[in-house]
Amino acid sequence: MNLVVDRLVNFAEANRELSRYDVAKLRFMLEVIFLNTMEFVFFAVIFAAIGRMTEFLIVVGVLMSVRIFSGGFHFKKYRYCVILSGAVFGLVILVLPDISRMIGVMEALLAVSILLNIALAPVSKRNVAHPAKNNFIIKMISTAILLIYTFLLLNARDNPYVSMITWMLFIQAVQLIVGKVLILHGNNKKRYA
Repeated sequence: MNLVVDRLVNFAEANRELSRYDVAKLRFMLEVIFLNTMEFVFFAVIFAAIGRMTEFLIVVGVLMSVRIFSGGFHFKKYRYCVILSGAVFGLVILVLPDISRMIGVMEALLAVSILLNIALAPVSKRNVAHPAKNNFIIKMISTAILLIYTFLLLNARDNPYVSMITWMLFIQAVQLIVGKVLILHGNNKKRYA
């Protein structure tokens, strides 16, 4: 993968005038695209093999539609991302769905998801800072998406996928806490170093 990314970045540098920042952004973007594609294919094969491909596609679609705006926690090592993603997908698809069908649980999970998003989103990589105005716009977009999902989920309680979607939204929101804590911890280390 590094070879392909290096060649694409070198091609872009040779054919465009790119700043060092633009090159770093391009490299990061390409790495994320390739790694996420490999991870998606890996999990798609696993969930297809156990007959849960539809559930996997729904959960991934919901996760990506929110995470692209709200951001979240990023591991430094890719293998940890794969392990945690596998655990989350397994929990959301195979273990947790029945729990949120209890009265009041789904509503509580969705309310916590919205509140955490409002309080913490967006959470970017530790070394990426965005202007406050952009953060506000991104926060409003991710909150609007969550509100739309909440409205749809509360009006489609009988749909078999509602529970999985609810848990995915909740886990996405909770991992914002981890991302924010790690960013604050990293900033404190820099300040006192």
